[in-house]
Amino acid sequence: MNLRNRILHFEHWISSDFKLDEPKIFQRELLKLFSENKDAFLYYRNWLFTLLLNRDEQDALTEFKNILDFKVGTSKHEQLLKDFLENNSFEIFSQKRLNTFEIALQAPNSNLNQSTCFLYQQYYEIEILFIVLYSLIVLNESDTIETNLNNFRDRNGKLKKGVFIDKLKSKLRPYRHTHKLFEIAYNSKIRNTIGHNDYKIVGDIIVSLEDEPITVSKDDVFKAIYSMQSLNNYLLNYFSSKSISNENLQNAGILGIAFGLEGKQPVLSIFQLSCFYHLGDFQWAKKIQFNISNNQLETNFGFQTPMIGAFSKELEQIWFNPLKEEKELRVHLTPIVPRNEEVDFITLDVGDFVVIEDGKPIDLEYEVNKYEP
Repeated sequence: MNLRNRILHFEHWISSDFKLDEPKIFQRELLKLFSENKDAFLYYRNWLFTLLLNRDEQDALTEFKNILDFKVGTSKHEQLLKDFLENNSFEIFSQKRLNTFEIALQAPNSNLNQSTCFLYQQYYEIEILFIVLYSLIVLNESDTIETNLNNFRDRNGKLKKGVFIDKLKSKLRPYRHTHKLFEIAYNSKIRNTIGHNDYKIVGDIIVSLEDEPITVSKDDVFKAIYSMQSLNNYLLNYFSSKSISNENLQNAGILGIAFGLEGKQPVLSIFQLSCFYHLGDFQWAKKIQFNISNNQLETNFGFQTPMIGAFSKELEQIWFNPLKEEKELRVHLTPIVPRNEEVDFITLDVGDFVVIEDGKPIDLEYEVNKYEP
């Protein structure tokens, strides 16, 4: 199974609030991180989302974030972002997206029916996407903060979405990827037909009930829903990246170790997820500690959960006995990413991974403690 499906299996499971059965195959390192460090779990899960995207989608996500971060570092951008993150906008947005996601899990993926149309309507009701994009584009253009949007509300204060979406489309024209997604997602024919509940379904076609009928194909509807999902996912990824702290995570994401030899010299390889590897210098303990008890080996090398595995006579003879001749232990900290379908990979307890570059070598003091039962 490829990486995309393994990630989606986990996302479907967790987004259903664990109502679905635990999938047989998914990225199991997510559960390891969840049990060890919630911040690391959230950071890694948000980073994993980028691995779901193809090249065009990655370019679209980059452009989307560049729009929202054009004024990053300024006091007004900080104030606007703080307003969105602290006035429950992020929480409300996440919950609305979750509710929509649950509907998507129940809706057939290939048939055009009322559930499909209802899914479109639910995405259409998520207004925070429009408000965040518009407010930050206005900040980029005029250095002013605009969140009330009074010019786009009716007498009851309700957002006139059709008018507002058209205005936002015009402002998005300089941004090729985002504008294209918006045009497909909020296609006026689909919006006016499904959005106003003024249609009937005839086979794979939606036909409006107006005097001059408008027809919308199944492909157009599914493309619109996928584009809506993409825009909402991009915003969720952006919000998450702003609200998840990556401080003190440079030691997180250790998934496995390997005992090897360089010539006759014992070498310890430590495998760390690349998104944590690149956060900064690993904080090593003063000594690498090996604690042996009842054929169990505990390896402790930093300020994180120790690695625990089996201790055998073979490992003692081949690796630990030669180590006695060394004053220091050569250690390689090696960055890895989840395997997709690569031919060359390593297998750890939680799955298959790919080494993306040579590890950083460092010589450290060590200590071996053997406890008799």
